[in-house]
Amino acid sequence: MITKTVIKDYVAKRCPYLASLELEDKSLVQLLEKSAANREKYQELILESQEQGDTNEEGGEKDLIFDLPQVLRDYPHLKNKIKYFDKHQKKNKVEELIEKYNDDQIVSKISRTYFENIYGKENCVRCDVNADGSEFINQEAMVQMTQSALADTSKKVLFEPQIEHVDLRARADVLIRNDDGSFSMVEVKGSNTVFRKSIDKKTGETFDRDIVGKYLYDALFQYHVYTSAGMNIKSVAFMFTNREFEIKKHTYPTADEELNDLFILKNTIDLKDGTKTLVEYFDSEDYAKDKTGHVQDDLLIENIIFEIRQIAKQSGIVPHKTYFCCKGPVCPFISMCFGEEAEGPNSVFKLTRWGIQGGYHKRTKRLLEDGIDKISDIASPEAYDFHEFNSDGKRYNAYTQIRYQKGEISEKYIIDISKIKSILLKQYLNDETDYLIFFDFESFQYPIPLVEHVGPWKQLVSQYSMHICKKGYDLSKHDFAKGVGGGVNHFEFIANPDESGYENPSIPLYTTLKTQLESVGIDPYAKNYKVVVFNKSFEQGRMREFGRDFVGKADLDLLRFVANFNENVVDLLDFFTSGSIYGRDFNGRASLKVVQPTLGADKDVLEYYKKILPFDLAYSLDYHKDDKCLVYNGGICLDLYKSLLVRAHLGDYSDGLSTKDLLAEALAYCKIDSWGTVIIYDIIKNIYLGNLKLDALIK
Repeated sequence: MITKTVIKDYVAKRCPYLASLELEDKSLVQLLEKSAANREKYQELILESQEQGDTNEEGGEKDLIFDLPQVLRDYPHLKNKIKYFDKHQKKNKVEELIEKYNDDQIVSKISRTYFENIYGKENCVRCDVNADGSEFINQEAMVQMTQSALADTSKKVLFEPQIEHVDLRARADVLIRNDDGSFSMVEVKGSNTVFRKSIDKKTGETFDRDIVGKYLYDALFQYHVYTSAGMNIKSVAFMFTNREFEIKKHTYPTADEELNDLFILKNTIDLKDGTKTLVEYFDSEDYAKDKTGHVQDDLLIENIIFEIRQIAKQSGIVPHKTYFCCKGPVCPFISMCFGEEAEGPNSVFKLTRWGIQGGYHKRTKRLLEDGIDKISDIASPEAYDFHEFNSDGKRYNAYTQIRYQKGEISEKYIIDISKIKSILLKQYLNDETDYLIFFDFESFQYPIPLVEHVGPWKQLVSQYSMHICKKGYDLSKHDFAKGVGGGVNHFEFIANPDESGYENPSIPLYTTLKTQLESVGIDPYAKNYKVVVFNKSFEQGRMREFGRDFVGKADLDLLRFVANFNENVVDLLDFFTSGSIYGRDFNGRASLKVVQPTLGADKDVLEYYKKILPFDLAYSLDYHKDDKCLVYNGGICLDLYKSLLVRAHLGDYSDGLSTKDLLAEALAYCKIDSWGTVIIYDIIKNIYLGNLKLDALIK
């Protein structure tokens, strides 16, 4: 069967091999194997599916495609088994998809309540569940249930109605029966960025440039299949959350009377040349037009379906290597075409984005067209516009990365002392700076608000960790476990959902931060301290949001403090994106999760700090202190707090885990992040001072 997932992926990747994998039901198998799932256990899952009638006429697997959220809609019983596979794994593709699926299900559940309130629950029917409310696991049963619901004219709203026409299978989120016998189709999206916006430079008016591709082909394919099957679809709409919505009534997930404000139902697209309904947009083929108004034939839904049908007739399809393999979300089966090296450090897809003029994918495209898929095979970097320096004299990391992969540099690091000196003296080691505050936020997003004063999918800051280092600090006198000594003090904050409930933690968080600065003699409104972060866009973005969203909710002194704190931010990332220091094992990347463990595990670094620190540096930077560690990456930390909020709202503590203990785990994780930035800075400072010698090529 051709499903919307096959369509979307084919449009995104233009890859016949990927479409073939999905049509042959191989994709989910590959994804699970890729995520370190147990192959033998997965085989049991397949056998169980077949025993429950979840097979096609030939007895093979049926539509186990790699779009896992869609798979879980079709095969709900797989969810717990897939979770079991990844229970003890680090966060990976499958876990991320399951989380996205669960978030989407929250929105779907609330959207059903929205329609039930309007049309009456007795007039609504779910086509994906049995009479007892249990979810169907058989595709044919869903089709039969849909046909039964369509025949029952008392049912005004159909949820998840599944239609099959020839070799096409579609399932919209909602069908509404109109009085004239036609239907209105609604696609419910957890995202609130369905429509891309543009501004007319002449008039200043905002209009919809287009619909995000994956959402466009969701609705377009459903509409095409339904109408091809003879149904009269009078209108099509997208339903998504209103980003500006804020809860007023403390109810989880959302009070019924607030649903009209939570959701936006949009059945038009406001193009520059006028407003059209989505049906007109689809039927006039506007969705396939380029900027000049020319219809791109390869984007027409009929042509895409024709191409996929041709693919289905073939066997032994040869992979088509292209930069699309790495565009959008990276294809999860890239290693099947490029080999295991596709995800290794020598792949052209791993070339750093920093220091590449004209865009990342353009360079990749040229390399692949010339038959080069390994960085080490780039004979002349300059021929592909990879240069050693930019016009300002900054070293391009991409050029350095290529030289490392070609084996032209034997040292572990390239260090530019003059650039390090310039940044240090300007931002860190100057007469005006008395304190360095190494700071790290943790925040999360959720499809519906869990606390006051925050909208759907807006970032909610829940905790921070900071190490305050006074000028002349001495790490040899610091006690890491206690967070004191040597002119270094550790402070932290995390809100307790059991106590704060629906209260937004932002005001107590910043109030606590201000008080903690004052406790060590820092004037919160002064300029004699620098707030040291890694990739400042995140922290500064959260503080700007506070200044914007809490006017009238927080006192003016607190808003003034946050604005000043934000202005004092400096970015450790600058050392690594400017070419000041590049490590072979960075492999072109410069994130905290790459830089900190690489430098922290360096033998020269460990030897140096072993002589001066009264504790084990490696241990203090380790997220896995023992087998009981529950929080070992940022995703888990954020999911943990989100889960604690939900269970506090529901009053469901059946998992038996103490909130106090879980919050302690989250704090320990965040402490290591801010401590990691202290160590990175201290390493760079000691390299500059000549105290720490690395295996480095000094420029």
